[in-house]
Amino acid sequence: MAEDRGPTPQFKRPAESPPPPDTSSTYRSARHSQALLGGLVALRDSGTLFDVVLVVEGKPIEAHRLLLAASCDYFRGMFAGGLREVKQEEVPIHGVSHSAMCKILNFIYTSELELSLADVQETLAAACQLQIPEVIGFCCDFLLAWVDEENILDVYRLAGLFHLAHLADQLDAYVLGHFPAFCRSPAYRRLPPDKVRSLLGSDRLRVDSEREVLTGVLLYHFPPEVADAGRVPPAVPPDLLDAVRFPLMDLASLRGLRAQLEPGPLRDRVAGALAYHRDEGLQPVRQSAQTELRSRRRCVVGFGGKHSTVLSNHARYLDPRAQEWRRLAASLGPLMSNQGVAVLNNFAFLVGGDNDVRGFHAEARCWRYDPRHNQWFQIQPLQRAHADLCVCVVGRFIYAIAGRDYHTDLKEVERYDPATDTWQYVAPLKGEVYAHAGATLDGKVFITCGRRGEAYLKELHCYHPEGNFWEQLADGPVNRAWHGMAALLGRLYVIGGSNDDAGYRRDVHQVACFNPSTGQWTSVHPLPAGHGEPGIAVLDNRIYVLGGRSHNRGICMDYVHVYDAEKDRWEEGPPLEMDISGLAACVLTLPRTIPNGTNLRNPEPGPLFPPLGFPSWVG
Repeated sequence: MAEDRGPTPQFKRPAESPPPPDTSSTYRSARHSQALLGGLVALRDSGTLFDVVLVVEGKPIEAHRLLLAASCDYFRGMFAGGLREVKQEEVPIHGVSHSAMCKILNFIYTSELELSLADVQETLAAACQLQIPEVIGFCCDFLLAWVDEENILDVYRLAGLFHLAHLADQLDAYVLGHFPAFCRSPAYRRLPPDKVRSLLGSDRLRVDSEREVLTGVLLYHFPPEVADAGRVPPAVPPDLLDAVRFPLMDLASLRGLRAQLEPGPLRDRVAGALAYHRDEGLQPVRQSAQTELRSRRRCVVGFGGKHSTVLSNHARYLDPRAQEWRRLAASLGPLMSNQGVAVLNNFAFLVGGDNDVRGFHAEARCWRYDPRHNQWFQIQPLQRAHADLCVCVVGRFIYAIAGRDYHTDLKEVERYDPATDTWQYVAPLKGEVYAHAGATLDGKVFITCGRRGEAYLKELHCYHPEGNFWEQLADGPVNRAWHGMAALLGRLYVIGGSNDDAGYRRDVHQVACFNPSTGQWTSVHPLPAGHGEPGIAVLDNRIYVLGGRSHNRGICMDYVHVYDAEKDRWEEGPPLEMDISGLAACVLTLPRTIPNGTNLRNPEPGPLFPPLGFPSWVG
């Protein structure tokens, strides 16, 4: 039996002293890498510490094994991968010329590469075999700097031989950018048919009209004297005709073309394009690759609006390169503000709104804008006038939601079918609302806030098109009206507007974010300034908030703010040409060349706003 020694004494560990302050520092030399290269060159020039001889075309080249292994995967695998070359003093290199190997070794030691037309091909071949991306890139850049109509086929051959997809893409870009001239060169007719078909079908093809594309088809099959004879040859092979977007030709060109054609595939395509033009009202539902613009120029566009008490019927777009607002020439739409706007197959639909030419007046009329031809088309009006409404697109339908007619607040919802040019009522909201905002996300329509009578709301409602019913969701954090709403990256953002929580009307700077998957609201970085009745558009994962009215300042504004959701940050965008509210904003693909795109900060002489009233064609 063990002795009873009593309780075991407890020993206290000495208190740990706090860690000493960090006394270390890290320094980095900006000149070290260049000095190291200089030292390696000195070793090479003095013949010091060479430990391997590369034998190329029977000629020896001394080098440093360690530097070669560090320079590229080819030599790294050879000297650090357990191959027999690890122990060899002489290593034969096959498939590379001696002069090209000397150039590449000089690059490895000095980071400099000298190229000429006489040696670029063999240097490129060596760089591809030795797997040195930088040298490959330099060779491609050199070739592209010298490419022209006479040698482009040879460069295409090199791109295919060495599997250089980037070089082939750059050659395609050269042809696409110079197509009207290139298609008249002998090299064009020597391109493979598949390559020509790909080029003619590209959205990047730089042509002023589809007639130039048709000319390109003819020049591939016929000599210039036949293609330019003023008449289309009777037997045009059909293989490339599908690349010509005949519906984008103007009516006069199509009619003139049809008049000179004999029955056949080409005449059939022209007849189809004429039918497309005749059924102008159905064009949005008859879109295909044949009717799309040859452009990737997506722009924020704003329609109408009000400056002081004067309505506008102009359209303006933000030039993405110049970062300035320009006017779409001859695009005189209706004199309106606060119209609902929706985009369907790159047609902009303007629905209802405020026609305050002679006092407050709600509008039932609707219009459609076609950016391909810069033309307006009036569609069927709403069944009743809607001002201060919101408009959303789901699938092939456009929804006009609630609003007011300045006599009654509305809860009615109308759905437009462009295939039949008709509006019909669908499930109404449970309560009236106007000056609200809406957005589409995951096939559903969400609307938020607004006013009912004189009360500002913070309600959120969701419409389910498949079941034709509305569902009320969690209220937002703040009530507001005359605001904007945008869907981005799976979230809904509620931006701007005003309320009277302070006893008088004030701007709302708080930006609320709703996550439909969790049903939760959060707040993100607030607006830098007030935006009531703003234009809202989403482009490249950024939300553009255009102009509007600041009730804190008591005036309309010209400023533009852009929200980056990934960084939760607001930036200033290019200001509008004047203080304006009630813009109908959206994003459209515009033609590569826009006639008379006036810089609105320095416009040409002439009134920006024409006399009050509607253009004669509005009727």
